Amino acid sequence: MIRERSKDPQWPTLVVTGGNLLFEREHLTPGSAATAKIAASGVLQAIQKMGATFAGVGTRDLASGLALLKASHQPPAFSWLSLNLVDHATHQPLFAPMIRLQVGATKIAVLALTDHMDPANEGKEFLILDWRTALPPILAKADQEADFILLLSNYSFSENQEIAKKHGSIDLILQTGHAAGNMGPIPLNKSLLAQTEIRGKYVGILDIDWHGRTAWSEAGQPLPGKGQERPVSTYANQFVPLNQSLAVAPDIEAVVQQTKRQIERLGQGQH
Repeated sequence: MIRERSKDPQWPTLVVTGGNLLFEREHLTPGSAATAKIAASGVLQAIQKMGATFAGVGTRDLASGLALLKASHQPPAFSWLSLNLVDHATHQPLFAPMIRLQVGATKIAVLALTDHMDPANEGKEFLILDWRTALPPILAKADQEADFILLLSNYSFSENQEIAKKHGSIDLILQTGHAAGNMGPIPLNKSLLAQTEIRGKYVGILDIDWHGRTAWSEAGQPLPGKGQERPVSTYANQFVPLNQSLAVAPDIEAVVQQTKRQIERLGQGQH
């Protein structure tokens, strides 16, 4: 489905995974850690085969520490993003604070925030800074270099509302916070805030007709205000359920089966 949609040169496509990708919980129990790490590696292989070249770091991605993230952070093939996940000693970002992409004629800056409110396993390896401190300098740089700013946020809805209201230069916030469920785009300030259901149950597809940083309007709806001096950017959103009846993608199925075999061998070795 992703590859089919990516074929049309008139509609350049960006594949995004926001974060909380690897593990189901913030903490792993000793009995489940080895199995969870194998499954997480399989997820990483699969999403890269689907075309994702970056992901935000959510608190659940830190459940086993930094080793898996550091091993898989291999720009430009694949990058982990977080502007506020920093080294405990130096306070320097551990992964990319921002990446720059060209999608069609549009220069896009992608930023990511990791929720600092309830950091998992925070200690000697890393710290998670408050977005109020970490975001402004990176956002100012992104605003100078890009036409469109996409923020992947691991924060809650209320925190993301505050971010959108305080920073009008963020065009789109994709949230991977703490609430489950699909949430259609909500215009806030000059931003859109949206979320796709967790655990691979849906693909969220957001079609954007971009005309610069103006008011947003849903496609087909009356435009806000009168006498617009410039075209209004519009969006159309849909959530596609990933049912078991969907045709199997052979390359992804190969990763799934390989991962299952690794987990089975682990279980046999433990007996």
